[in-house]
Amino acid sequence: MQILRAADIVNMIAQLGTYKAYDYYRKRTKLRITEITKPDGPIKFIRWDSQQSESNATPGGISVNQLGTVASVFSRSPNYPIHFDRLFSGGGNSRSALETLLACTPNFFISYPQKTNPYTGATEDKLKHIMWCPGEAHRIGEIETKEYKQVISEVELDIDFGDIGVTPGMLSAEFDTIEAKKIHTQMQVALIRIGNALDFKTLIAKNDRSIPVENKHLGELEGVIQSLDEVRILYNEDSKKMASFIDCIWFSNDFKYMPAIIEIEHSTGVTSGLTRMLKFKEAIPALTTNYTVVAPNDMRNKVVSEANSTPFRILRTRYMAYSTVRELYGLIQRYKLSNVVQRTFIEPFLENIVEDRL
Repeated sequence: MQILRAADIVNMIAQLGTYKAYDYYRKRTKLRITEITKPDGPIKFIRWDSQQSESNATPGGISVNQLGTVASVFSRSPNYPIHFDRLFSGGGNSRSALETLLACTPNFFISYPQKTNPYTGATEDKLKHIMWCPGEAHRIGEIETKEYKQVISEVELDIDFGDIGVTPGMLSAEFDTIEAKKIHTQMQVALIRIGNALDFKTLIAKNDRSIPVENKHLGELEGVIQSLDEVRILYNEDSKKMASFIDCIWFSNDFKYMPAIIEIEHSTGVTSGLTRMLKFKEAIPALTTNYTVVAPNDMRNKVVSEANSTPFRILRTRYMAYSTVRELYGLIQRYKLSNVVQRTFIEPFLENIVEDRL
């Protein structure tokens, strides 16, 4: 994973020079760099109203601590929108100046991602965010916007999935881009760690176990079941075979029951995941569990439609949005909830989407 250091940010901003004035994103204010101290800052600037001249400018500064904070947050969240106001607990001249200078460097983009309103559940895209995209670049000195296609939650600053090493050789018809497979793996990482907090053990699909995550493989993370021989509830070979293809299965710590069987879907559709869960149910028809589809927020209607169709109605499928998984994972990271909450904590987050027929 590429690391972003404070010195890197200072060097990128230094390329903007001290002689040219730059517009803020809304073009109501201009600023010019007056002094940069290498390697780690600070940076001094002047700013003035766009309708006035530079002679009316007021001085400002960006501290070493601010530059270090930006480097730390963006380094662990590449290609992810960060709300700068939240990062620095509100607005301010130095915050706005730093955001503008970053956006003028080639690897930073302005974004307006969809966010879930915690009170209404509606999605909104009114708040300006900024993204560090080390694999993409725009012309220096200009500000460009970039679309972020996933709905994000209110706890994004606390989310750290670790360095995930998806390569082209890991792609398939179901996940045909590195971005899609990486998001799929992020969901698996989050579900493993949510499971740990609930004192669950997690089985991960055998095809995904070798994906590098941090300095391990996905199948080596804490809480992941290493062998189906441990799982006596899977009492026949058909059930073991079907289980090995499911994206994520939660087991109680004593392996006496299964709180959820989870398929993670992306833009390609939901039928394949429902089919795998149906085959698993046919292998152990008496099993009581929550068959769950995790999918992007904008795929909910598609999931509901498929889950209510024949033959999938028998699964009584539950739904959990990507944003819900991220939010739960962020809460666990922020508040250190591992082994604190009861296993029934997860139930309200698994939406029952199959209609009862009279």
